Amino acid sequence: MKSYSLDLRARIVEAHLQKEGSIRQLAQRFKVSARFVWALLHRFHQTGSYAPKPHGGGNPSCMNPSQHEIITELVKQSPDVTLKELCQHVESTCHVTPSKSSMQRALAKLQLTRKKRHSMR
Repeated sequence: MKSYSLDLRARIVEAHLQKEGSIRQLAQRFKVSARFVWALLHRFHQTGSYAPKPHGGGNPSCMNPSQHEIITELVKQSPDVTLKELCQHVESTCHVTPSKSSMQRALAKLQLTRKKRHSMR
């Protein structure tokens, strides 16, 4: 989810400093949650900043660079391999159980594409 703009944050803090209402009233006025207004004001009083915190980064990948090399070699050998087959091969060789979506993210990170066979009529 995108963070609220600095302009909106500044207007909320300014309205609070001018004592233009309670947290709930400010939340209704600016159409945000009361929890957001409370957290914003708390952060402003603690640090002096109302800027959003940086993104946390997400979960780390379950596969390391050595496993990426195995994936690269397997895709080079058989470019029409499915995600499920890639997951099974990594599981059998590296003792890590990746999901299909994590395998897709690893392929995207390695900039590898899989060529799919077109079904013959």
